[in-house]
Amino acid sequence: MLRDKAFDLVCVASHRSDCLANLERLSRTVPLPPIVYIDGADDSRIRHEVDARFQLAAYFKREYRWTSTSKVGHFVDCARAFHFNRRLFERTHPFTMCVVPDAIPQHHGCAKDIDVSFYGIASHQKRAQAMALLEPLAHEGLTVAAGLYAAATDKAYKLEATTLKRLIAKIRDPSTVPEEIQRRKLSPEDYYRTLARSKVAVSIRGGGFDTLRYWEIVASGTFLLSEKPDIVIPHNYEHRTHAVFCRPDLSDLQELVRYYASHDAEREAIAGAGHAHLLKFHACEPRAAQFLEICRNAL
Repeated sequence: MLRDKAFDLVCVASHRSDCLANLERLSRTVPLPPIVYIDGADDSRIRHEVDARFQLAAYFKREYRWTSTSKVGHFVDCARAFHFNRRLFERTHPFTMCVVPDAIPQHHGCAKDIDVSFYGIASHQKRAQAMALLEPLAHEGLTVAAGLYAAATDKAYKLEATTLKRLIAKIRDPSTVPEEIQRRKLSPEDYYRTLARSKVAVSIRGGGFDTLRYWEIVASGTFLLSEKPDIVIPHNYEHRTHAVFCRPDLSDLQELVRYYASHDAEREAIAGAGHAHLLKFHACEPRAAQFLEICRNAL
């Protein structure tokens, strides 16, 4: 079929050596159509080795952090990331995750009896900081459903919120997390039901900013409280229209939880607008259309 030119492009979505080796072997057998690459890693590294091997027609980057109109500091970061390769820069596009709406359970009519929820794996210090801010709200009378979990191989220091405590824990307690921490992870059924019951659901970055929770909360029809993205997200949620963004240092997180947990009409209006916006721009079908449009322009 490749010899008959039945395909307009080749889409590569892995940088594993065996995948790239297979593609290279195939390219030596038959001429390939233009190759586009989807980099779904949760880091901001540009994989120049992939472009060098295949001269990519387009590069889709999940954790895209650069724009051509950035400030000087960001320009320097961009130049470093792309190795002053303007051709690759111009062919690289932001491409975040999306959701399949039918895969998100809808618990219509579910009582909103949880004021704020946040569950996540301990993959970033800021998640531990968020936990340290949310847990005290329970002493104010708010209903808090939150927990950090970790894998069996994770070290216990990852649960600490401050840099000093993490350093001390690394020295004093190099052990892995206990089983009770591992068991904090909710089942999919419990997770989605918790989202549906939540007045406010918090999303905090993990290994990268683009996490499923950022999209799942809104897809569940629940109000999203998140950090402001530090990556480029085309058609992102608008602050106080589709979601609410807290300060990067989380200093207003508690204040925003208190406010929106008690202002039902304002909160639910934002949640509803966010859900409609997600279906228009961030469900699987519009994301596929965005992908194809970029490919069409690149080819």
